[in-house]
Amino acid sequence: MRYLIEHETHLTFPETIREHHCELRVIPQNHGEQRIHGVRIEVEPTAELFRYTDFFGNVVSHFGVVEAHDSLVTRVEIDVETMLENPFGYQAVEPRRERAWIADALHSQPRLWDFVLHRSPSVPDLQAFKEEHAFPTYSGERPLLESVQESTAWVRDNIVYDADATRVHSTLAEVLEQRAGVCQDFAHMLVAIVRSWGFAARYVMGYQDPGYIKDGGEHATHAWAEVLIPGAGWRGFDATNGLLADHTYVRVAVGRDSNDAAPQRGSFKGDGKGDDPEVSLRVMRQQ
Repeated sequence: MRYLIEHETHLTFPETIREHHCELRVIPQNHGEQRIHGVRIEVEPTAELFRYTDFFGNVVSHFGVVEAHDSLVTRVEIDVETMLENPFGYQAVEPRRERAWIADALHSQPRLWDFVLHRSPSVPDLQAFKEEHAFPTYSGERPLLESVQESTAWVRDNIVYDADATRVHSTLAEVLEQRAGVCQDFAHMLVAIVRSWGFAARYVMGYQDPGYIKDGGEHATHAWAEVLIPGAGWRGFDATNGLLADHTYVRVAVGRDSNDAAPQRGSFKGDGKGDDPEVSLRVMRQQ
């Protein structure tokens, strides 16, 4: 599937600011299941953009606006092709061998430990909540894939989607208390469950095919979890929609939690803080 994505963000400030330094994680990753054909980024006020790859493999565009300004606009246009038509298309590992497969992966790629051991308010140790919540478990008698699918269903059954229930920096404890949240919270919940079993799981920020947008709805960045599945590698699980990620999902940035994969963040000198960003997004299929 090939998509043209237009992503525009407006930040306004009640008072003039200066020395504004910003990072963008908006360029999808090139990998075996995804190919980038073109990217264009524009910034107002005009600034020179630089680029690097962060610890998690995300492409980061960064820039600085030194002069005084009261607004910042970033425009991104992306031409991307996705190729994972069948997320089940791999040679499965026997359940009794899955732990050994993961151990080999962690030994050969020590950086994967970040996706097993990391804990934060967004993906905490679930032991503190086990008295009130019967989280799904992993027995080892059946494939990890099935256990993750069961957990995906559990998250959907126990958390109601409510756009007004949480904020960008809400903790998982708040989500569990309200039993409501948005796609970011659904992804964090699934990541926390899988890590509690000792398996690698990471947070993903990206885009979805426009066919998922309900009538009257608006395009928005999406979030889901990826789990390192023995024999397959990383596979995406969308707890918000109860789906496995395929070629209708565009992976942009990954991390231990949403803080590592924020599409835009920055710092500046000045009084007060900016208003909530105004985001315009269009995801279009190409013929």
